Amino acid sequence: MDFRRLAFIVASLLLHGVQAGITSYSDGFGFVGYGIQLYQPECAWACLLCIAPPLNCTTEDMASMAPVKMGVAEGSPKLSSGDGWEVTLNSTPRCQQNNDFFLQTVAYCLKSRCADVTLRTLDKFWDTDGPFSYNGDGRDQLVRRQGYTKVLGAIRDAPTQPLNNTVLLNYTAAVPDEIYQPEYNTLRIYVSNEVTNARYGLVIFLSGIMMPIAFSLLRFLPWPASWVTRFNAYVVDPPAFGSQHSTPVWGLGIMPTRGQALFVAYLCLINIFLNAFGHEIFTPNLTHDSHFYNNVSNRSGVLSFAHLPLVFLYAGRNNTLLWLTNWSRSTFLLMHRWAALLCLLHAVLHSLLHLHMAVANLGNLVYAVDSVQPYWYCGIIAILSMSIMVLASILRQKMYELFLASHIALAVMVIVGCYYHVTLKYRLDWGFQTWLYISTAVWVFDRAARLVRCVRGGIKRAFLTPIDDDYYRLDIPGAIASGHIYLYFPTVSLWRPWENHPFSVAGVMDRSSHTPSPEHVLVEGSPDQEAKRTEQVSDNQGSHTSPKSETASRPYSPRGIGVVLFIRKRDGITSLLPKRDIGPKGLPVMVEGSYSPGVTFLQDDHVSPTHEFPNLICIAGGVGITGILPSLDSFTAVTRPVGRKKLYWGLRTMSLVHSVENMLGYDGKEALNRRWGDVDVTLSVGQRFDLRRQLEADLCSQQGGTTVVVCGAPEMADDVRRIVSGLSRHNSANGPVLVKLVVENCSW
Repeated sequence: MDFRRLAFIVASLLLHGVQAGITSYSDGFGFVGYGIQLYQPECAWACLLCIAPPLNCTTEDMASMAPVKMGVAEGSPKLSSGDGWEVTLNSTPRCQQNNDFFLQTVAYCLKSRCADVTLRTLDKFWDTDGPFSYNGDGRDQLVRRQGYTKVLGAIRDAPTQPLNNTVLLNYTAAVPDEIYQPEYNTLRIYVSNEVTNARYGLVIFLSGIMMPIAFSLLRFLPWPASWVTRFNAYVVDPPAFGSQHSTPVWGLGIMPTRGQALFVAYLCLINIFLNAFGHEIFTPNLTHDSHFYNNVSNRSGVLSFAHLPLVFLYAGRNNTLLWLTNWSRSTFLLMHRWAALLCLLHAVLHSLLHLHMAVANLGNLVYAVDSVQPYWYCGIIAILSMSIMVLASILRQKMYELFLASHIALAVMVIVGCYYHVTLKYRLDWGFQTWLYISTAVWVFDRAARLVRCVRGGIKRAFLTPIDDDYYRLDIPGAIASGHIYLYFPTVSLWRPWENHPFSVAGVMDRSSHTPSPEHVLVEGSPDQEAKRTEQVSDNQGSHTSPKSETASRPYSPRGIGVVLFIRKRDGITSLLPKRDIGPKGLPVMVEGSYSPGVTFLQDDHVSPTHEFPNLICIAGGVGITGILPSLDSFTAVTRPVGRKKLYWGLRTMSLVHSVENMLGYDGKEALNRRWGDVDVTLSVGQRFDLRRQLEADLCSQQGGTTVVVCGAPEMADDVRRIVSGLSRHNSANGPVLVKLVVENCSW
């Protein structure tokens, strides 16, 4: 079973688990209104909650913890007490079950107010929810002394004396409308708002998944190429503001493209709309002016939780949306950061509103009580961890290794803090934990898939060959990969063996002995025997080395078929590799991969020609050539003689050119204009291309559309993006300028 089929099965099980979490009708699983029925039947709960008079309780009855009713603390009358007994408003469940007047008052209220509810339902409510555990704490649940039917049968005459919650209950009372109705209205509104909160949370979560899929499916419609080009030029490809996208703005954040900005705007607008509207308010109710604040705060908390699965999903390397859409990983990483920001903003609003209500209620008494509760400071831990993660992401490019380790630790603290925040307050009854279960399942799936990708190839040996002061070549015999991979060097950084970094696979090497033997070239050659050699390879990558130059520069040579990478020395692990004494045995390495369009389901294949887009222009900067070579190879000349392939490669020295050409089987000496098979190659050594002049000349003169692929420095990618978008908005002498832009830069 290949990895794609295994991943599909696991993803299907994951999605089935998510669906079960939404539709399950088991206790404590699902969401309010979708698997969890809250305060049902409402009339029975209203009776239970509105009957709160003082009761005469013995010292033994009061031995267990009583619920605190802060709403009646202020201005309540002074109650009597004696040796072994006391009259109290905070009666315990044991006291309530031993008080016949209280039991009969609750039972008669159920009968009179719940006339349309079946006796079986009322019996179940009596046995599971009331009247002794009205505070929702199952720890106070006691063995029932009398059932609902027996208590109701003990009432001989219908009670006429109304309930007074400030007077000792020493009679069977009738609950008047002025006491019952506000409680019922408040409860009904609360349940309705909680159902709406869950529904809006599902809207956020499901739309965050379905919208990318829906937009991606639009590409299968038969749109005219000129329409697609103009739409991309105006709506999709350019930066939302300014001229920078790949280059961080002020070195901090990434400016989204216009297409990405549309999805970001959708997320922001729908969050504002869903939090501002849909709050049901009805009077009379018991919460008065704090009712709206409580609704908005609860809504913000649910929407914050609903963003957590999206935050984890968008960040994953094995994001199932990468397999179901044509969106790039860099786009999903950008969405990950915006979803995290929205998640944080909702959490902050939730916290501030609850803090305001706690401080304002009963002269700061509620805050004094709640602020020492475990659920309160668990929430503080979660929101502080979330805030640190969002703020630290601004500096991720300057301290990536530290950022990555702290990011994982803080993410765990967020999930754990959120779990105990809602569990200690609501147990499992409200289903808020379901959002955390989904988030954890997404995270576990991604990590498990990474582990499978990594360990299935075992530990390989990497061999390093210096090219010049800036670049070196890395050969990994026995590795099978394409596209890009993540490498682990457990012996290079002993304190961080889990550290890994992405690299693009340049080609395939075949060294069966210490003397290299040519096998095939990477890119397609001329129509004759060179093309025939290329067609014989099973993959779209290969190598062809020059024995003379290779043996002269390499003190040792790895054996077997494997992959070739070209790496530029930077800070971090790439600067440590040349300092290691690798020796003839090589360096232990684990390969996680491949990550490429070939392992997806609905993704487009890699860059390939069509009758509308027969031409290819590739622009590479330095070691960015490794991200370009697969495009050159997969863009086969089925459109010949119309289609043309060009490569513009800017770099600092010729050393890297010679090393890459050794792998490909070409030797253009020192010429700046050369030819790799059917690819016209133009080099620029030590200076920048005039990209505008080159692209304008090529795009406006070629017959048919052109696919432009760029991989290199962020500044160069932004220049190409700006130039291509500008040119494709206008017509040339040959008609509309048809262009597809592909940026191969790895953004994080």
